[in-house]
Amino acid sequence: RNGFSVLNVRGSAEAEDGTTTEDALQHSSAPYSVKIPFGDRHILVETGHIGRQASGAVTVTDGETIIYTTVCLAEDPCEPSDFFPLTVNYQERFSAAGRTSGGYFKREGKTKDHEVLVCRLIDRPLRPTMPKGFYHETQILSWVLSYDGLHSPDSLAITAAGIAIALSEIPNSKAVAGVRVGLIDDRYVINPTTKEMENSKLDMLLAGTDSSTLMIEGYCDFLPEDKLLKAVEAGQNAVQAICKEVESLVKICGKSKMLEAIKLPPPELYMHVEEIAGDELNEALQIKKKIPRRKALSNLETKVLAILTQEGFVSKNDTVTEVLPDLGEEEEDEEIVVDGEVDEGDVHIKPVQMRPTPLLFSEGDVKLVYKEISSIYLRRRIVEAGKRSDGRNPEELRLISSNCGFLPRAHGSALFTRGETQSLAVVTLGDRQMAQRLDNLIDEEEFKRFYLQ
Repeated sequence: RNGFSVLNVRGSAEAEDGTTTEDALQHSSAPYSVKIPFGDRHILVETGHIGRQASGAVTVTDGETIIYTTVCLAEDPCEPSDFFPLTVNYQERFSAAGRTSGGYFKREGKTKDHEVLVCRLIDRPLRPTMPKGFYHETQILSWVLSYDGLHSPDSLAITAAGIAIALSEIPNSKAVAGVRVGLIDDRYVINPTTKEMENSKLDMLLAGTDSSTLMIEGYCDFLPEDKLLKAVEAGQNAVQAICKEVESLVKICGKSKMLEAIKLPPPELYMHVEEIAGDELNEALQIKKKIPRRKALSNLETKVLAILTQEGFVSKNDTVTEVLPDLGEEEEDEEIVVDGEVDEGDVHIKPVQMRPTPLLFSEGDVKLVYKEISSIYLRRRIVEAGKRSDGRNPEELRLISSNCGFLPRAHGSALFTRGETQSLAVVTLGDRQMAQRLDNLIDEEEFKRFYLQ
């Protein structure tokens, strides 16, 4: 296939122990190297070399920039919720550029603001691809092991995380990749180098799957809308090409997906919750004040749970199980056998009456379904009736007020009020000597002069 190659690190069809390449393909821990088109060049994806105990582990190389990403997940699922338990950690190690920290402490410090932003770039496109009902806690760790100063690691980290997830047991829907799009001399460049970006009018990070765009972030220098849309199209085409190659790699050395771990609430539970809470839920959502509305919804949730528990629908051990029906006691045969007579051939079998036992639901599933139904009712009220919970129509704004100079001894302060939401902002001014010096991968001085707390 053009632009795609799989290399076995042994470099021979038969290994020393007599196993062939086809035999090695059956083992997910076997080392493989893949070259994938990445803009105007190729990236090298390696798996099975290091991190073999992880659910998925890859090293992605662009030039001399290397990203190492692992994916691990808990053996046991956590409590059901509407939020996928995903944690992302990204770190740029000083050793990647042959440097040490300029401060007194030479160990790697806490996560920097820039690294937190890259963590969010990784999280955003991956989270929508995770299946509903998968509750195993998942952790993505990404390190910059080598940095050449030319090839940016942020877009590479998104692609590395997408490949690691695709190779793991996590049953995500599609492969994810990320690219940077630049506009240099009216030409769209995919993953430009840092030197090329100095002349670019556009700096856009785009991530998605082969069929949809999931995340766009960046800035531009007064770029017209039509050019920005063309940049999105160029980025999506590059992402689509990468995702197709990743899917080919998954067919070769990807692990079996944990489809059996997806646990969705039974459809019957939605019917029971809606029957109990339907009318009262509509009334609670029409309460204008936030705190009384919140209490009413909470009390209604407690009521729904209590009724389902009283009727025997809620399991005590908080697990979704299907209980076998209780067998009624078999009635005694009232037929009288005369002395001396032996009934050797006839067997009298009477039908046994079975008492139906309802399907048991977990308490977590009841709360999850109640929250989902509440969202459906609220959305329906806004769309059909044109009213939000506080009585405003979709276009109506809350009353806004502000009070400057709220704190007399602060350099600057303001109290901002919008409806029932308030924010107190305080500013402190200082000179350049008070700025914080930051370490980074490139050998340039960087000072942080603005803090938002």
